[in-house]
Amino acid sequence: MIKSFSAVTREIDDVEVAVAEIKAALNLEKNLLKNSLGIVSCFSEFAETGALKAICEALPFDCVGATSCLCSTSEEVDQIIFTITVLTSDDCVFKTTLIPITEEEYKNSVASELSGLFEKACEKPKLFLSFFPLINTVSGDMILAEIEKATGGIPLFGTVAVDHHLDYKTAMTIFNGEAYREAVVLAAIYGNPKFSFELASLNEDKIRKQKGIITASNGNILIGVNGKAVLEYLEEIGMTKEDLSSGLGLIPLVVEYKGSTKPVARAVFAVTPEGYAVCGGEMPVGATVVIGRVDANDVLSTTGKVMTSFIEKDTTILTYSCLARYLALGANNYAEAEKVSEISGDNHYQFASSGGEICPLPNDKGGLTNFFHNFTIILCKLS
Repeated sequence: MIKSFSAVTREIDDVEVAVAEIKAALNLEKNLLKNSLGIVSCFSEFAETGALKAICEALPFDCVGATSCLCSTSEEVDQIIFTITVLTSDDCVFKTTLIPITEEEYKNSVASELSGLFEKACEKPKLFLSFFPLINTVSGDMILAEIEKATGGIPLFGTVAVDHHLDYKTAMTIFNGEAYREAVVLAAIYGNPKFSFELASLNEDKIRKQKGIITASNGNILIGVNGKAVLEYLEEIGMTKEDLSSGLGLIPLVVEYKGSTKPVARAVFAVTPEGYAVCGGEMPVGATVVIGRVDANDVLSTTGKVMTSFIEKDTTILTYSCLARYLALGANNYAEAEKVSEISGDNHYQFASSGGEICPLPNDKGGLTNFFHNFTIILCKLS
């Protein structure tokens, strides 16, 4: 069984005060079981001031996580905040690893680090909690594909680091107090943890009925649909290049992958000079694609619905929500996090905005397949 407890501090400059607040709130002597892991979500400046490092060094267990532009736990919601949720157990074991990510060596790095992790244990982990970097040269989908090869499809749940800058220059993953621009951080859970997943993306009434088939692509670059150039196809169904450009990051493509029982939302991040769409994940030839829309009402209604049905007493909920959902809320951009807090009630939870969401979906063989998502709120229930 896995139990949890959380702590928050807003003290970003006085490192000693920040450490004292976290340790007092966690009350480790009372709450720690045999094995523990800290999951951190925080504003990136906590790394710059040294508060992140000091807090993690003061704790007697590994800490993993990522920066975010909005975090919530213990009923507190804010941007400039440090949150930590401690998972603790007598019968589950937590092991962590750091994987450097470069365009040239990321495949070898993933294979090598995970091989080393597996060699240290007599069994494979049941679940990975995952924290990916937000970098231009290696996409989340590419990293996920290599981890899949190395692990044989062990479920992964997690987030992509993000921050408050337009260029995400301080978006970093976190490993034992150090912050990394180009590294994956994984926490493996061994034993017999109970876990389940859920997610929500777009309301069905905001997804167009016209379906297209991807006929040309290159990884996450969408080139052609229904045998036509992608912009020609979009104009045919009533969208222009200007519509797409003005709504970058807020107009989702909904993709139905072969073998999956649920569709996956994809963001369009850019339109190339050639007229191709740069998407937030793999766009495989043969997959079905439709256009969607997202607005503030959709964000709050989908979050409310999925949280209400998923919450369960005496469990821990980890939840990450796409930055696009945060942006869709406009001036009321705390509203989704506040709804998660309201519905969670006395249950332990951690919420953070995300640069991309990693969550399994049921497949047509009765198992789970790991997917990289956009426009989505994902939830993992642990006990």
